[in-house]
Amino acid sequence: MIENLIYAILDTYLLVIMIMIRKRSFRSYVRTIPTGIESIDSKLNGGLPEGSLVCIYANPMSMPEVLLYQIATTRKTYYFNTSRPSQFIRENMENMGLDTKNVEFIDVFTQYYLNEYGQFIIEDNFRDKEIFDFVDYNLSKILQNDKGEYNVIFDTISFFFKLNVSVGLKEWLINKLYMASKHTKNLFFIYMIKNVHPQTIISTVMDICDVILDIDYEKIEDRIVSRLFIPKVRNMPPALDVAISVDI
Repeated sequence: MIENLIYAILDTYLLVIMIMIRKRSFRSYVRTIPTGIESIDSKLNGGLPEGSLVCIYANPMSMPEVLLYQIATTRKTYYFNTSRPSQFIRENMENMGLDTKNVEFIDVFTQYYLNEYGQFIIEDNFRDKEIFDFVDYNLSKILQNDKGEYNVIFDTISFFFKLNVSVGLKEWLINKLYMASKHTKNLFFIYMIKNVHPQTIISTVMDICDVILDIDYEKIEDRIVSRLFIPKVRNMPPALDVAISVDI
């Protein structure tokens, strides 16, 4: 029995040493990029690992756009907007006191929903496929022309998942973003809305992405409290928990 106890103690020490070495190697070899959100960066050794595809998996009631807008205005950002016109998103950012001079919008919303006269398109059987061509063209242009440091944000990726196109085309988009993040060593963010997609799509995205920011909310008396969990960060220790409170 004493011999088993000694082996158990030695195994525990070995585990502690392995964890210490692992943490030291993270600090030494993983370059991080600040998100601009102090409560996140302080928990993650200064930011997210460079070259990460980041899934912001959020309930819309938790106000994930607050996080997106802060990230977008931290450094140069290419912002693919799908749910609202770009001028209103820029206005929202500025109303939060954020500087938008380094934010360049790729207006997917206008391209998809409006015609050349600014009128809403009632029906077009080809636009679901054509919007992927539009995104591909703009992503390729960014990758070819900008060799510097920047963020790319897709607000939302859920827009593309709901289009009437093949599963393969949707997977192509996620894989393109993943490869682009690796080749440029920049941060690529995709906002996926909770409770609207089949589990197969959710699992595929969670598997491919390097980082998952899981955001939800709870009501405490007269306040809505948004809570951010970080269950997955490749190249960093898992099970990090960051809480962000927003009073409404």
